[in-house]
Amino acid sequence: MSADRFKLITVESDFGAGKKGAALGPQALINELRSQQFQAIDIYNYLRLAPNEIPASTDTPYGKNIENITSFQLKICENISETLRLNKIPFIISGDHSSANALISGVKDVYANSRIGVIWIDAHADLHSPYTTPSGNIHGMPIAALMGQDHREMGKNEPKEITKKLWDTLKKLGRRRISPKVQANDLVFISLRSTEAEEEKIIAKENIKVFNPADIKNIGIQEVTRQTLIHLRNCEYIYVSFDVDSLDSSISVGTGTPVEDGLSFDEAIYLLKIFSKLSNLMGLEITEINPALDEKKPMQKVISELIMKVFS
Repeated sequence: MSADRFKLITVESDFGAGKKGAALGPQALINELRSQQFQAIDIYNYLRLAPNEIPASTDTPYGKNIENITSFQLKICENISETLRLNKIPFIISGDHSSANALISGVKDVYANSRIGVIWIDAHADLHSPYTTPSGNIHGMPIAALMGQDHREMGKNEPKEITKKLWDTLKKLGRRRISPKVQANDLVFISLRSTEAEEEKIIAKENIKVFNPADIKNIGIQEVTRQTLIHLRNCEYIYVSFDVDSLDSSISVGTGTPVEDGLSFDEAIYLLKIFSKLSNLMGLEITEINPALDEKKPMQKVISELIMKVFS
C-alpha cells in the first residue's frame, strides 16, 4: 500500500462525548506511533484540527455543546473537502464520534452526485437526534444527521429553538447543504450491540444492514466483510469509521463507553486490512480513544499496535 495515498488528519475535540479526555486521543496515538517508528503513513506532516471553544449562549440539554460543535464541524467539513480535492484520502484520528458528520459531509461536498457507502464499526448505532436522545451527547447522533432524520414520531424530548436551528445546520452541513447525505441501504453496522429502543425501531423501519456479535460468531469475520462489500457494491465511494469501542471491553477500556462481546483484536485487523485497501475508499476514521480512562492498558498503545498490523 502506497504511503502517500493517505493524508493524516487529527480532529481534537470531545465536545460531543459524555466524558472528557477523548480530545487527547489523537495526539496520544500519534506519539505512540512515532515511538514505534511507524512509517506507512506520514505521521509528521499532518493536518491538525482543534476547536476554539466559545461560551454557550444557552443551555442545550438535548444537544450538549451544540454551538461549539456546529462551529467546529463547519471547519472540519471544509478541510476534508480540500484534502480530497488534492487527491489524498483522509486518514482521520478523531476525538469523539460526533465529528463523523462533518467528515462524511466533506466527502459528500466533493462527490455530491455519488452514493457514499458507510461502514460503521461501532458498539453503538449513533442514530439518535435531539428529539430522541437519552443523554444529549451529540456523539450519539452523527448517523441521524447524515441521514437527515429527526424521528420525531419516536421522540420524547422538546429541544430548545437554538438546538433545533443548529441541528438543522448539522443535517445540512457543507457548502452544498445536501441532506440526506447517506441512504439507509448504503449503511452497514458491524459489531453493533448497544442500542436504545428508538434506535432499534429505526433500524427495523429503515431495514439497515447490521452484523451483531452473534452474526460475527456464526458466519465469521471474513464472511461479514464479504457481505458488507456486496451490500455496498452500488456505492461509488466508501467511508469507514472505526470506533475503538467496537473492540471487546477486555481490550478496549480507554474509551468513553466500552461494551462487552465486541470484536477480537484479530477480527478488527482483518476488517481494516481489507477496507483500507479498497480502491474507492474516500475516508478512514479511528475515533474515541480516551487516554484519561485507562492507565493500565492505554488505548493508544492498543490502537497503535492495531494500525501497525493493518498497514504491515
